[in-house]
Amino acid sequence: MEVSKFNHSIKVPTQYKRVAAVLKAALERKKSLKSLIFEEKHARMRGMQAVLKQYIDNRGAIDNAIARTKILEDNPPLCSALCRILVTELIFGRKKLTGESKPVLTVLNYHEQFLELLSKAVCDSKETKVSKPRYVRVNTNLLSLADVFQMLEAEKWRKKEMVHSGSYNDFLDSVTKLEEDEYLVDMHLDDLLIFHSKQRHYWACHPYVKEKKLMLQDKGTCLVADLLHPLPGAFVLDMCAAPGMKTIQICNVMQNKGTIYAVEQNAERYFLLRKMTESAGCEIIKSINADALTIDSNRCPTVEYILVDPSCSGSGMQNRMSLEPDEKDPDRLRRLAGLQIKMLSHALNSFPNVKRVVYSTCSLFEEENEQVVQRCLSLNPQFKLLNCKKALRNKWNNVGNVNYKNVGKYCLYTRPDQDHADGIFIALFEKRRRSEESD
Repeated sequence: MEVSKFNHSIKVPTQYKRVAAVLKAALERKKSLKSLIFEEKHARMRGMQAVLKQYIDNRGAIDNAIARTKILEDNPPLCSALCRILVTELIFGRKKLTGESKPVLTVLNYHEQFLELLSKAVCDSKETKVSKPRYVRVNTNLLSLADVFQMLEAEKWRKKEMVHSGSYNDFLDSVTKLEEDEYLVDMHLDDLLIFHSKQRHYWACHPYVKEKKLMLQDKGTCLVADLLHPLPGAFVLDMCAAPGMKTIQICNVMQNKGTIYAVEQNAERYFLLRKMTESAGCEIIKSINADALTIDSNRCPTVEYILVDPSCSGSGMQNRMSLEPDEKDPDRLRRLAGLQIKMLSHALNSFPNVKRVVYSTCSLFEEENEQVVQRCLSLNPQFKLLNCKKALRNKWNNVGNVNYKNVGKYCLYTRPDQDHADGIFIALFEKRRRSEESD
């Protein structure tokens, strides 16, 4: 039924106003969507992240429907960002709106038009949605694996057993066939547990997660620290450390012994990094608020292992909170690759004691991956690539593009449609021995 009169004294619900403010700031490119969400203090902001993600996933269809209905032209006072949020919530979210404020009633007046214009997008989103399992990694700074298994048994979870001699494809099949009350220990990482996709909310609210005893970390990113594999007592440099998930895992790998220089240039993300690592029980972190390109062996002496995880397009992320288009933008990729080459070359050149360097992105674009690695190898012949697949006992399928000679076959990809994980690229560099350099 069309509403013709509005009570102007009724205010827009706070959750709509706040999420619309976040979207407006992101659209105006004041800050990244991720940073804005982290800064938001409103209690229901986390619940509203789903609406932002739904808008991102259907942005083209929603913006087109808003334009075709002429709702903004016919109602000039209506904020465009608020309109986008309300339409998203009404069609893709809870299918209803709260309150009787003028903006809410205005959007409800166009309900049938939006339903008609967006019906195909709703069907497409249901068909294309990929259900990724819930990965839960044990933070061994605060909790032992034995304690975790005891807790899971007390909560009536059933452990799905895997034959250790099984193939990677058999393992992937087991992940696909997980029952809702089962969990599986990952075949590559003993501290990574895998649950049915329907358990995502359960673990997001679990007290052990809130206490940082358990980390909600995708498998692709977990492989990064595992392949870097610094020994306890080592000196490690994490060049782009915030928010701190990989830093915490590196600390776990090192058994909280040694030194990790964790670098972050952005002041707000630096604060998050310190908060995360401290609450996770990391005792070996030396946080540095600086541009990683200004860090060298004078500032961070005796560095042996380096993680280079620079800004990238994020094209591999399934739950990507970004308003950047998914299509390739050649100019943007060129700019990103330029920075990535600088970062990786700096890591390879500026630390005389370095033994191993991992380069990682959450991108599936070769411009940011194989091409960056190929360029840096040519500039730094004192390094070679190690075979990531061999490091995983050959129990892996997806490697780089083999057309990149002496590069592609050594690198590793996690592919969302095949590995049940976000799209991640990893290359593993090792400094040549003097005898190898002279060959």
